[in-house]
Order: sequence, then C-alpha cells, then structure tokens
Amino acid sequence: RPCVLDTGSPFSIGYYPITLSNLEFEVQDSYLDVTCEYLSREIGMPIEGLIGADIISHFSMGIYPTEQMVQFGNSPAESAIVIPTDNFMDIPILRIGLEDKVLPTFFDTGAPLSYLLPEYLAGKEHDCVQEDFYPLIGNFLTKVYSQEIVVGGQTRSLRFGELPEDLHRIVEAGGAKGIIGTELLKHFGLCLSIRDRVMKLETPFNRAAA
Repeated sequence: RPCVLDTGSPFSIGYYPITLSNLEFEVQDSYLDVTCEYLSREIGMPIEGLIGADIISHFSMGIYPTEQMVQFGNSPAESAIVIPTDNFMDIPILRIGLEDKVLPTFFDTGAPLSYLLPEYLAGKEHDCVQEDFYPLIGNFLTKVYSQEIVVGGQTRSLRFGELPEDLHRIVEAGGAKGIIGTELLKHFGLCLSIRDRVMKLETPFNRAAA
C-alpha cells in the first residue's frame, strides 16, 4: 500500500495497521484533521498511509536515493560522516552551519523544500516565488533563496523558503530555526536513528564537497 514517509510528523495515520520489518503498528485515521484523503488530493497521488516519526523511531532508517531504496534495520549503517542529532516529539533535529551561525533545524522527509525563519534570510535576494503545501495550513506562497550550508563538515547549496508565520510557533516550540527537507537527499544518502540520536551521511559516487 502506498505510504508517505514523513519524519516531520510526530504521528502516523492510515486506513489499516502498518507493518514494517515484521512489526505491526496500529495507526489512527487522522491527525489534527489531516487524513489520507486530504493528503492524496494535495500531493496529487493516492496514498493509504503516512509513516511518521512515532513508527520511524523504532528503527534505524536508511534512505539511498541513487538506489531508490529505503531500509529499516536495528542499528545505524557505517559511515565516515556522523552527525549527533536531537529530537522533539521524535522529530529529528539536525544542526547546520549557515554563514557564522549554527542552527538547529527539523529534518522533514515530508518537505521537498527547506525553510528558515525570515530573520536568517533578511536582506538577501530571492530566486523566485514558489507555491508549497503544509498539511496544517494548506497551500501558501513563499520566496525561495539559494543558500550554502554546512552539514557534517560538507558544504552544499540548498533552496530555502521563508517559514510561514503560521509555522513559526510550531518550529520554535521544538527549539528549531527552520526545516531541512528532502533536497538534502540530492546530495547524500543517509541513515537516521532517532532513538540513538544520530544521522550518518554518505556522499553518492564519492562526490567531493562543493
């Protein structure tokens, strides 16, 4: 059954129990009025479940874009790039370097675009204006900026939107300053263990840092 893999959601939802690695998890049919029907309409494809951080936290989860593969196991894979993480309601918090600052950000596999609080983008030139979607607030427009960040000692350029005001309180409640989305997976494969508070990165094809 098609499911969205969403580290940014503290809860899972679905029509049926979700089984991963021979473990069955009961799920609710909605979370804060977000249902599979609603998500299916907004993302443009039918889904029957959302696998959130409450389930993902039971495993070490590997995401390998070049192989188009996700793995669920008992321990984090070996890697030369090891990053300690924190979590808030099981949502992983990843620290990034931005200019002369170190910022805690939520790592959200449900967000294609990354986001920062507007204060970290003030005075910069935006590249475009883009429509995006967040389940709790619906569709919105955001200015998009290209920003170099440092993660795990590696420098990469990601696209960041301005975090909508309706999400400021949610993000800041977890002590975060923004969100890192799935664009990170264009640069790295990764293994995340929420319970062990660690993320391990691998560089596809041994590609050097930008």
